Amino acid sequence: MTRRRWALALVAGAAVVLAACSSSPSTPKKVTTTTRAVTSTTTSSPTTTTTSAATTTSTSTAATSTACTHITASPGQGQGAAGTITGVITVTNTGTSSCTANGYPTVALLSGSGAPLTVTMVTGLSVTVSTAANAPPSSVTVAPSSSAQFAYQYSDVPAGSQTTCPTSESASVTMPGSATASSTFQLAIGPCNNGTLRVSPVYAGS
Repeated sequence: MTRRRWALALVAGAAVVLAACSSSPSTPKKVTTTTRAVTSTTTSSPTTTTTSAATTTSTSTAATSTACTHITASPGQGQGAAGTITGVITVTNTGTSSCTANGYPTVALLSGSGAPLTVTMVTGLSVTVSTAANAPPSSVTVAPSSSAQFAYQYSDVPAGSQTTCPTSESASVTMPGSATASSTFQLAIGPCNNGTLRVSPVYAGS
């Protein structure tokens, strides 16, 4: 082989090598995959549970006191000045058990024939009789055979068209809280102005 042919062969071989190099597969590109994490957030609202404890209210009720229904009454000596008459009536428990009075009594007045007279009851005195008589109502327990009292007040001066005022011969008393009147007792009083009679609360006997 001549030197010229050898050089040509060499050039041709180099071309083949270059072609082979250029035709070789290219290096694959690096692919980067980004994964985005999705975070799911659940908001939980705080729940408040209120538990109410059952409350039981126990009411203790004291035994109801017995009203004074078994009584007798008797008047004390009345006295008066400037047309105002006052007096005291004593009430005795004739029952077998204690009774309780709290408030103002009611007085019924009767004529000599036993007919009822007009009586206008007014609670509270307008003049001073005693500390107990002028005090507000309070609970008074009256034992068997024991006594309580109340005061009364009236005017004996005719009012309006009156010329005289009817006078009682007897009376009966009903204690506060009771519907039963006492037996009648002698009481001669003549309250004027439609039989207006003021009474004090029942108070403990002296």
